[in-house]
Amino acid sequence: MTTPPDLTMQQVQHVAALARLALSDEEMIAIGKDLKAILHHVDKLSAVDVTGVEPMTSPHSHCSRLHTDVAEPPLSAETVLDLAPATEGTLIAVPKVLTGGGDA
Repeated sequence: MTTPPDLTMQQVQHVAALARLALSDEEMIAIGKDLKAILHHVDKLSAVDVTGVEPMTSPHSHCSRLHTDVAEPPLSAETVLDLAPATEGTLIAVPKVLTGGGDA
């Protein structure tokens, strides 16, 4: 196992730019320390003997929990309105998300 090299401030700035982060000098120093710790941890992992271990996409076994698609009768308008958090008459009220006239 080798020790990861020290990161230069330029490398830390490059990583921050890739992540689209605007960081102060103090934050850059702290992030640099964190990145070095992460690289050290990855270096430790690379030393583990994984001979005979099959690669996996997830540490959990997956089984399809999808159910068959069965057509059912639709909910009544009254039921839907009763389930809505806010209504205006016979409509479901939603928060305004557009500004400037909503000519979209």
